[in-house]
Amino acid sequence: MSSSGVEKRGSAATVRACDSCRRRKRKCAWDVGAERCRPCVQFKEICSSTHVRKPREKSQRRNRIAEYEARIQRLETLLEEQSAAQPQVQGPPLRLSDQSMPWTDLVANLRDSIQSNYPLQAGPSIGEGAEASGYERTFEEDAAFLLGSNSSMLLPTVTAGPSLMPSIEDGTAPILPLEADRPSIQKPFIRPPTQIIHEQPPLTRANCDGFMPHPELGTVLLSEFLVDFNTANPMYNPYQIADHIRTCYMGGSDGTAVSWAATYVVFGIAHRLRAMSVTASPDDNEQADYYLSRILQSVTDLLLAPPSLGQIQCLLGMAALLQMSSRSTSRVSFTATALQLAQRLAYNDDQVADPEQEIAQQRRVFWIAFFQATDESILSSNPVSYRRDDISTNRPDEATENTAGSVTAAEGTWKVNIFSLRVRLALIQAEAIEKVLSVKARELTVNEHLAAVDSVLQSLAGFRAHELFQLNAEQLTQLLYRSDIAHVLSLEASYFATVFRVQSFLVLRMDRSINPFSSEALSRIAECKNFACYEEAKCFLSLLMASPTGDIGLCWYVPLSVLAALCTVLAHAVHNPRDAAPSPVESSRYGGILQMIAALAQKSHDSEFQNATNVCMDLFHKVNHTQKGSEMQGVTSADLVPLQLEAVRL
Repeated sequence: MSSSGVEKRGSAATVRACDSCRRRKRKCAWDVGAERCRPCVQFKEICSSTHVRKPREKSQRRNRIAEYEARIQRLETLLEEQSAAQPQVQGPPLRLSDQSMPWTDLVANLRDSIQSNYPLQAGPSIGEGAEASGYERTFEEDAAFLLGSNSSMLLPTVTAGPSLMPSIEDGTAPILPLEADRPSIQKPFIRPPTQIIHEQPPLTRANCDGFMPHPELGTVLLSEFLVDFNTANPMYNPYQIADHIRTCYMGGSDGTAVSWAATYVVFGIAHRLRAMSVTASPDDNEQADYYLSRILQSVTDLLLAPPSLGQIQCLLGMAALLQMSSRSTSRVSFTATALQLAQRLAYNDDQVADPEQEIAQQRRVFWIAFFQATDESILSSNPVSYRRDDISTNRPDEATENTAGSVTAAEGTWKVNIFSLRVRLALIQAEAIEKVLSVKARELTVNEHLAAVDSVLQSLAGFRAHELFQLNAEQLTQLLYRSDIAHVLSLEASYFATVFRVQSFLVLRMDRSINPFSSEALSRIAECKNFACYEEAKCFLSLLMASPTGDIGLCWYVPLSVLAALCTVLAHAVHNPRDAAPSPVESSRYGGILQMIAALAQKSHDSEFQNATNVCMDLFHKVNHTQKGSEMQGVTSADLVPLQLEAVRL
């Protein structure tokens, strides 16, 4: 094969190899002037070249820096185009509210501004009752979500009503639901809704999340939350949470887990409160459980969010929603996490440059986390994670006018600061835990133990001397709104639980390993002839009889205190039938409370809760059997209570 016209071998332009060498992948070597390569001559093969390699291009060194700069410019241009494509809200929607305006008027203006300027697609609802209240089904996928894999997050609800309590012969109704007659609730919503401006396109689910109720219903729920819950438990600044709700309705939410969890906390707690009102329906508890499930779905993002006041508020609100449900024991981890985060804010509140109003709200949130943690510690015998000596935050001043946490009488100017009393009791609870129930207290002698118990009881007696506790249940029902009575009942339950915990420590021979609220401990305490908590238990139960009862958040909030009080009163009646035998009316009411507690225990699927309920039922039967037949004239409702209890016996 002639090599004429072929470029020099080994040059940068081309490299020649015959077809045989290329196929066998061997080196193709040529002699000068030869027509065939040496391997083909050696192996007597045909040496032909039909493949011609293209000339190689010279390698060029790329400018990496210029390439990276060009790519960055393209990304910046793309981001600008995406930002320009986002829907723009007309006007300044995030303007802060005027805090000189009463927040009741602020809520009314909030509703009008949302409905007139920013009409929304309504969110999902549960049941026909919710639709009648102002919900509209607009997203089919939301209904599928509620009926799909996440439907197990919703709890079954037993209607709260007179059917849970036996009738009483004298006509006294043991169930008194909350009133919805507050002027601050009705006033902002007596005006007709403003006509919606249809020129503005409705905000879509993409920037409003799609899980918001109708604006009119949302503002009603916000008002009920601020009046019935936030007044005594100042978890949020009313003006800030109102601005936040408005921002969410206008599509200005940043989309974070904290932002939406705060909104769902407000709506969820408001529905829990509605379930205790005169217009309660099963849909209220279901709606509250729905909002709770929405928060629980984003709990991972919520816990991984940077520590902030909003994150702590969401955790406390989630704990409150859980505590007012059949899963009340699940709140412990959220309360502990909230307290740990609140410690950082409270410990360094003098080193930050936040406004004074923001620092004051941080302190209030810390105290809410603190008394929730001490309450849990008293009921579960677990140690607290924050000592009193480490608290640098000032205690709320009870005498200060317009202090957050004060509730006002229905008529007149009489006020009582529930929040300040709750903090004061929490400090006494922490004292009891440190001096009597802690691991360090195990080193004390018997006399030192008795001195520590006496010191705690003296502190509790000083707390009990407050004018609020000088009023009986009848006076409180005439003086306060029934929603405020629920806060007083919660405070009374915490006080009784503390007294019961300290006194039972002596009855149980100073054994810290025994939880006095367990069924075993209640059985041992029932054998005590004169238990020291009898008067406190009767006072607590009398207030419970004047409060709303049933499958509602209030009763899920205090079940252990109720069982301990029933055990104390009924055991005292068993051992002292002549002096402490309950009247027929009292017996009927105790039976009604037991029937309600039995229904809650059955729904909770908690075996320990059910066993403790059975202990109280046994005591109740003993009380009825020891009463003389001659003391009952005719057939009263108390005669029917044992039969009713036998039907629901666990």
